[in-house]
This record gives sequence, structure tokens and C-alpha cells, in this order.
Amino acid sequence: MHALLRRGAIGLALMGGGLLLCAIGLSLVSLVGRKLWAMPVPGDIEVLQMLVAVAVACFLPLCEINDHHIRVDILASLFPSCINRGLMVFSHLMLGVVSMVLLWRTALMMLDSHAYASQSTLLGVPLWIPQAAMLPGLALMGLCALSQAARHLTRPLPELEETA
Repeated sequence: MHALLRRGAIGLALMGGGLLLCAIGLSLVSLVGRKLWAMPVPGDIEVLQMLVAVAVACFLPLCEINDHHIRVDILASLFPSCINRGLMVFSHLMLGVVSMVLLWRTALMMLDSHAYASQSTLLGVPLWIPQAAMLPGLALMGLCALSQAARHLTRPLPELEETA
């Protein structure tokens, strides 16, 4: 199961990287057009915001499955391994809960945006499209968090100390 989640997280991160490359290209074209010909790409900021929001959602599962989220380990070195294990399991479970709440609320926002035909201001892009594109990343992040909690709960203690 962990290997399948890892492959999914890598695939989403690659898609997020592609989206960021598109955002960089769009920004570059708009900047050059603005400076050389006084013709920026209309609505470039709207598109950049949408692309970056989706890209960030695509990167989150890979951060979680690799256990590379930012943590403050100042006090962790003072606690024994069993307490650190409990803290790691708790933190992964809480991230799973938070990601499921984000998934739920983003899905509701997407449904409302679709029902009310919400659009971006300049280009008229339906807002439900980038909102829907964020859902797989949020869902996979929640699954990765639950998987990480299970792994931290079932691993032997010395292995936990090596990866901390």
C-alpha cells in the first residue's frame, strides 16, 4: 500500500512540477511582452494563482509520504523514543484529519462555484475547474498521512531514531 501511495504522490508531484513550469513560462512571456511591446498576457495573474494553487496541492502528498514536513525537534531530543513515536503518530493522524477537512470544504466550494457559475474576473475561467483539480492532492495527502501514522506505529523503535 505504501509503495502505491508513493507512486501516486510522485505522479502528482510531477504534474505539479509541470504546472509550475507552465506558470513560469506564462510569467516570462507576460513580463517580456510587458517590457518590450507594452502587451502583457491578459489575466496572467489569475492564471498564475490558479496554477500555483493546484501545484501546491499536488506537492503535499509527496512531502507527507517522504515524511519531510517541517518539524521542530528542539524538545523531541529530550523525550524517550516511545514518546516521540506517539507524537509522530498523533501528528500524522492530525494531518490526515486536517487534509480530509480541507478536501471536504474544497469539494463544497467547488460544488458551490459550479452551481453559481463563479468565474475569474478578467478571463471568465470557471472557478470550479482549479478547485476540482486540487481535490486529488488533498485526498492523497490524507491517505499518505494515515499510512505514515500506521508506519510509525508499527515500526521498531531503533528504526524511528535513525530517520528522525
